[in-house]
Amino acid sequence: MSKLNTALITGSSEGIGRSFAEIYAKNGHDLVLVARNKIKLEEFAQELKAKYPVEVEVFAADLIPVDAAQKLFEAIALKEIKIDILVNNAGMMQVEKLSESDPQKLNNLLQLNIQSLVNMTQQFINPMINRGQGKIVNVGSIASFMPTPNFAAYGASKAFVLSFSEGIAEELRGTGVSVTCVCPGMTETKMLSHAEGMEKFIPKFLKADPMELAAQAYKASMKGDVVFLDKVANKLLVQWATHYPRWLVRGVNGLFARFK
Repeated sequence: MSKLNTALITGSSEGIGRSFAEIYAKNGHDLVLVARNKIKLEEFAQELKAKYPVEVEVFAADLIPVDAAQKLFEAIALKEIKIDILVNNAGMMQVEKLSESDPQKLNNLLQLNIQSLVNMTQQFINPMINRGQGKIVNVGSIASFMPTPNFAAYGASKAFVLSFSEGIAEELRGTGVSVTCVCPGMTETKMLSHAEGMEKFIPKFLKADPMELAAQAYKASMKGDVVFLDKVANKLLVQWATHYPRWLVRGVNGLFARFK
């Protein structure tokens, strides 16, 4: 089996996606970086090439439009780049009650967090199957496991990512292509700082460093783990959320949301 050489990482100009890019480059993988901000991507690409002996290609793209994944796939194919690992990291959060949400922002969130991830996976998975090897890494959340009042659509979108990842992991059993759903807890990124003050109520020990998270998630995906959770506290939280009655979990999360 040849080396899984090139990783495509969406949302790679900042946050967890940027950390993923650094970790993959550190481990010798060539990169295809995708995000909307071309200037940020090109600057980051130069930094990575200066630090690591890897090739880095940049594609500036907004993944919200329905045909975005297909256009990106075709643009990469024109450059004859073979994608061995797809990291579906791009996503957005909207922290507010559904009744107060801006409809366009809400639709963009659902399109990016769900439809774009599915479209990207569908576009890039067949070449991996044909080669008999490849990896899909989807970024979910601990919110994948529980209801999230005041950001219900975000939590539900991440629940979809987890279910989708586990489903296709079984579809792909025996093909040589593995699927890993990375489910971070609270991580020190720009997205967390935009959580409408929610971050103030999160103890420091629960917040993950994005580089440490990416390094651990990389190891889990290379082993072929289907679900990856970082930090013992997050694993305990998920155990609580999945083993106690749903009415209790829902009520406790609702109480926390009202307190905030």
